[in-house]
Amino acid sequence: MTLAVGLFDLATYGIPGALHLSLIVYVLVRLDVIEPASLTSAPSVLLVIGAAVVSYLLGHLTYPVSASLDKLAPRRNWTADDARHEFVARVPASRDRPFVHADTSVLLAAVELHDKEAAGEITRLQGAGLMLRNSALALAFAFLVAVAEGVAGPHRVLSGGCAALLLAGLAAAIGHGRRVRHWDRLKTLEMCFWVPDIDDAFDLGRRGGRTGRRR
Repeated sequence: MTLAVGLFDLATYGIPGALHLSLIVYVLVRLDVIEPASLTSAPSVLLVIGAAVVSYLLGHLTYPVSASLDKLAPRRNWTADDARHEFVARVPASRDRPFVHADTSVLLAAVELHDKEAAGEITRLQGAGLMLRNSALALAFAFLVAVAEGVAGPHRVLSGGCAALLLAGLAAAIGHGRRVRHWDRLKTLEMCFWVPDIDDAFDLGRRGGRTGRRR
């Protein structure tokens, strides 16, 4: 059995999970639950492997909460329909093509079948967008920790400055994460425009649906 973790998994789960793990360790050290020396006393190889595994698991466990935070955030959230409207505005010749109205995940599969290397660019954008979205939750928790330290700790000016920077980072992560996910939908449509005969499958589906309704 082979366990493979790609760049998409690393960006989507590993990096946000590492931020959560770093924050947890920081809080435990500040509460004197663990000693920094106890962390460095473990063998470095085991420490790195353990941190990587825990980060990956934390990334998966916090994924649903990150998605909920993204939905609740007040800043603009682009949808698949927004990408379709922008694409059609840029390329009017695509307005009546069936693929434009198909689900973007199915379109990505079509691009992968046509050219796997080209589809990698879409996957890269997806991973970057999800990394930013999932990292926003860790930044939100870090902001709360900074506020708590500002209230209860002796270094209020430093804690306040950190809280302000973390809040700005949180807003930027959510906003830019949404923008990058919008770009990946646009890139999917742009690449599908050049896939030969891509409209045939979707056109057959639409015709079949109309035939079924007539019956």
